[in-house]
Amino acid sequence: MSQHLNRGKGESGFLIYLSFTAAENEPQPKNDEGRYLLSLAARLVEMVEKQEDVYLKIKEMHLSDRHHRCFLKTYEEIKQDLTQYIPSAPTIEPVGHPEEDEVWQVYRDVMYAITQRKFLLIRKHEVEPYKAGKLLCTAPVIERSDIPKARELAKQSLIGIGIPQTAIMSHLLVISEAITNILKHAREGKMTMFITDAAIHLLVEDQGPGFPLKHLPNAALMAGYSTKKSLGQGFTLMMKMTERVLLSTIPGEGSSLILIFNR
Repeated sequence: MSQHLNRGKGESGFLIYLSFTAAENEPQPKNDEGRYLLSLAARLVEMVEKQEDVYLKIKEMHLSDRHHRCFLKTYEEIKQDLTQYIPSAPTIEPVGHPEEDEVWQVYRDVMYAITQRKFLLIRKHEVEPYKAGKLLCTAPVIERSDIPKARELAKQSLIGIGIPQTAIMSHLLVISEAITNILKHAREGKMTMFITDAAIHLLVEDQGPGFPLKHLPNAALMAGYSTKKSLGQGFTLMMKMTERVLLSTIPGEGSSLILIFNR
């Protein structure tokens, strides 16, 4: 990274290496810029190790133009031979057989492209970072009477952080759709809302059968498409009224739906 910021050529590899080893007895950068680059290098290593979508994660970091370009160039440089910089690790959370994993990745990439980056399938371990930030509210959704309670709790939380009334109404519309879907296809679930410096994350998690991959393209692209196990009418609405929709779904275990609203 430092190399792409016109710093010493040898320092770039040093920062990547240091971010991986994180040993206390290793020499540390002595200036603020060096420490910041080290933190970025560590974040890049984490993304690669977790097999995250690096391009998406970089966009969500809201870096300065200078550091954004630096981060991208560094990743483009090392991704051709990651083992040169980062030791290989076992695959994280495989879906099943290699063929099934490949199908999942195809669905993920195609859905992300055809929805113009509005919808992204994610792994279960990728849900946790969206729980970072300040917890605004949480509510169980077990029976139908819980839906208006959760909606009101979300409304008061949005009012409390100063979201404009017009935005609150549109947010509540898609939040209602999301929590209603819990009782349509799952036994029970919960709604949780977090706030970060840049966004509001609304998580709806359930214990149910999960969503079959084969239904997702129709559910995302066809208004009004609905099956018992699909997200139904509200899916296209969610994508229109949020910054992004993310979904982790595991057959027989349940799903985690994440709605991202810009602040």
